[in-house]
Formats: sequence, structure tokens, C-alpha cells
Amino acid sequence: MIRPLKISDLDAFLVLRKQSWTTDPLSWDHDPSDALSREEWRLRMEAIPNERFILGYFLTDDLEAPELAGIIGFTRFEKLKRRHRAMVWGVYVGPAARGRGVSKMLLKECLHLAREMEGLHHLVLTVSSYAKAARKLYSSAGFTEFGREVEAARTGEVAMDEIHMMLVV
Repeated sequence: MIRPLKISDLDAFLVLRKQSWTTDPLSWDHDPSDALSREEWRLRMEAIPNERFILGYFLTDDLEAPELAGIIGFTRFEKLKRRHRAMVWGVYVGPAARGRGVSKMLLKECLHLAREMEGLHHLVLTVSSYAKAARKLYSSAGFTEFGREVEAARTGEVAMDEIHMMLVV
């Protein structure tokens, strides 16, 4: 089941987000020490129509104990001259849900919602050069690379390029 996250999903979101940095450290330019506070995430989690949302994939439909296993974030740029753009961020699927096409389903729903937004022209995202599956997913959805920042982040001694991609919606 895919649905927008609510404030009641905050704890599960934070657990999954932290897990992403430990299971796939070469896919992110963040680490747990960079994490936003619970209050900052609570404010960001509040969906605003045509502005921002975080979608979650749940392993079960159990309303009492939903099990969050995948996430994708969307944020439209705020400045007037940039409102035609939005960013896709934080895409992650936990190990328990991998191999089921979850990231593809999350991205498809995100693109569907984005395409309904008046005045939105294109989406941008960044992806680590080490995130081969993510790069393949984005390319299959029509995202194209428009730039690359070499050695944009490091995990220990391993340097990661940050690939910038765009999709006209």
C-alpha cells in the first residue's frame, strides 16, 4: 500500500531514514550525525498540496500497526522564479521490501501527483554514482543526467560523485 505519510508515521519514517544511511552508506551524502531533529522532520512531514509530500510504502494494510518499508519525498521550490521546478529526494526501500518493484511504484505515484500540479515543468534529483539501481530506475522513468559533481561526498576514503538528473513533466 502506498499513501502520503502522516505525523503518526514520524517514528517509523525516522527509523527507516536512519536505516538507509547504515545499509547503503555510499548512496547518500548524509550520515546519522547530519540528521535533522525530530521536530524539524515533523514540520517537513506535513503535506502541503502542490508543495510537498512524503509517500510511504507499507508492507501491510494494517491500520493499527502499519509497517513502513519504503519512502520518497517531493518538495516544490518556493521562490517565485523557481516554482516551475520540484525536487525528488530521499528515495529508499528497506531490505524487507526489496525485489518487489517498490521504488518503481513509489516513483510512479510521485510522478503521477507531480503531473497534476499546475505550473510544474520539471523535476530534479541527485543520486550517488554508487547507487546503480537508483540510477537505472530514474533513467527508466525518463530522468536524464544534466551534470555531475565529482567527489561531492566521501564515506571514509571512498569518494562519491553526485549525479544531477532532470525530468520534464
